[in-house]
Amino acid sequence: MRFLVLIFFYLLSTNQSFAKTGKGEVKLDKNTMEYLVMYMYGAGNEKYSGDAKRKNDPDIMALSEDGRSFYYYYCPAEYRAYGCNQDGIVGSVIKKCESYSGGSPCFIFAKKRRIVWKNGGPKVSIKIKDLKSPYVVAKKIQEGGFYDGDISKLKGIDIATGQTNEEQNITGEKINEDKDNLKNSNNQNLVQELETLSKLYESGSLSKEEFDKAKKKLFNK
Repeated sequence: MRFLVLIFFYLLSTNQSFAKTGKGEVKLDKNTMEYLVMYMYGAGNEKYSGDAKRKNDPDIMALSEDGRSFYYYYCPAEYRAYGCNQDGIVGSVIKKCESYSGGSPCFIFAKKRRIVWKNGGPKVSIKIKDLKSPYVVAKKIQEGGFYDGDISKLKGIDIATGQTNEEQNITGEKINEDKDNLKNSNNQNLVQELETLSKLYESGSLSKEEFDKAKKKLFNK
């Protein structure tokens, strides 16, 4: 009997799913937040994963204490009927996270679509219905106290694949690069015209009154 009790406590102490769940205040940076949303959709990084364009089941995610490094596994869609050995990979996912964290310790942050990191805030669990809107997913994570940034600035998500969409933000609004480029171009032109007016004034080609009038007209364009 004593032998069985010792075995039980040994297994309990070596089961990292008990020892490695994160707790305390932690804030995600923008990059980690975007990947967390991808994780909730069961998406990998298309640069490194051959089946990244396929939606899988999020399985387990580790996060560093500083909120800047992470690593996650998902259960491939073809294994859905059999399930994945989540507890069996806890040590591995933490080790992978810490290999990128620069010394910051990592702990389990999420299991499947439930955030298990205890920060004193409301519990966060992403439902299947929430996945219809990436903004809703991000909002629930923010309301859980894990992200302080402007979620409308996060990259958009392609709901079909879970991959980020560079052409829109997470609200679905298209990013108008042409408008931004035009604004920058107009600012550049304004500086050049001001320099030209200043040179004409300094050379005596324009009077003070003419210079002030031309400058006022320039700013009222």
